[in-house]
Amino acid sequence: MKEQIKYSVVIPVYNSCNWLEKLILQISQVMDSVGDTYEIVLVNDGSPQLETWPVMKEIVQRHAHLKAVNLRYNSGQFNALMCAMKNAEGEFIITMDDDFQHDPAEIPKLIAKMRESDCDCVIGSYEHKEHSLFRRVGTRLVGFLSEKIYSKPKGMASTSFRIMKRDLAESLLLYRGKKPQIGWMIFSLTRNVETVTIEHKKRAYGKSGYDARHLIRVTMDIIVNGSTFPLDLTSMGGLVISAAAFVIAIIYFVLYMIGKIHVSGFTTLILAISFFSGVILFGIGMLGRYIGRLFQECIGFPAYDEKEIVCSGETDSDK
Repeated sequence: MKEQIKYSVVIPVYNSCNWLEKLILQISQVMDSVGDTYEIVLVNDGSPQLETWPVMKEIVQRHAHLKAVNLRYNSGQFNALMCAMKNAEGEFIITMDDDFQHDPAEIPKLIAKMRESDCDCVIGSYEHKEHSLFRRVGTRLVGFLSEKIYSKPKGMASTSFRIMKRDLAESLLLYRGKKPQIGWMIFSLTRNVETVTIEHKKRAYGKSGYDARHLIRVTMDIIVNGSTFPLDLTSMGGLVISAAAFVIAIIYFVLYMIGKIHVSGFTTLILAISFFSGVILFGIGMLGRYIGRLFQECIGFPAYDEKEIVCSGETDSDK
């Protein structure tokens, strides 16, 4: 009878083949010291460095407790994480990144807090973030939006270094969209979330893919996936503007009747046309974004496609 796995450490992999084995060794040492059964699940998210998957397969064959999945195409970090959770078998799921900014030595803190509180999820809260100023500002904006859209408690950290119970992970996997936002989705499913302070290290290898363009795209995904906020905002704005225009019309009518207005204002007319045209175009653009997202969800490729899976001590298995 197969032994029940206690902890699954799941990691999306992207162009990290040069340091991946070092990461696996450190995680294995930490998990061995914890004393419970564990596995490490790696998902190659269509890395442009083609040697990434061959290196991952070699690592799996050299080490125990490993499982690796190769995605057919790049699906994004969150979809790769969803795939990793789907293939995990542990009672508890630990999620982390592959760039050493999440120190494997901090894993016992997450486990200890989970044992102590018996909550649904424990999230690592950085004592000090080793991100650029632009990234920190973007994170604050995203945090503010998540509070409004996903009901995230104010001031609660939301990082990708976390541990959660299996039933919460299974609930996350019920999501059928192609742009999941796992960190924020957790708060939509449960309020029984705790945090623990951890160290956030400087990126030791590689270069972050979170540039301005990516952060803007992620922010838009958070808004569009989780709410109709832009459409609601446009509707409310239209209502306010219509009410203001009605009041202004009455004022100008009264002024006209008492002889205070003699010549119609060309500048006022042009400004009004320009302003309302902008509001209309904004509304149409946001509506188009929602329709486009629905179109992609209905006819596009799946969120991810597992091409190949290998496990420690087993031969390759193609899908």
